[in-house]
Amino acid sequence: MLSQCANPSCCKPFLKLREGKLFLVETDRITKTAGPPFIRAKQTQRLVEHYWLCDECAATWTLIFDRERGIALVPLRKPATGSANEIAARSGVA
Repeated sequence: MLSQCANPSCCKPFLKLREGKLFLVETDRITKTAGPPFIRAKQTQRLVEHYWLCDECAATWTLIFDRERGIALVPLRKPATGSANEIAARSGVA
């Protein structure tokens, strides 16, 4: 159950769905053999975990999932600002 912001340095409690950003992360899949052995039906079950970032943290951070590290907090990319000519000059395009 969600109880607070996924940012470890923030302790804002999770109270309302309309505030912040909710993440549903598929962390693993389990293949089970279901039914009698002569059918050998395989079912894939998804393991989904829920994470939440408060409004303040969601404005600058996002969450990513890495199979080796698990859930990680990473900064959002800043959108390019300036005119098309300034952006082209920075990227070396003439």
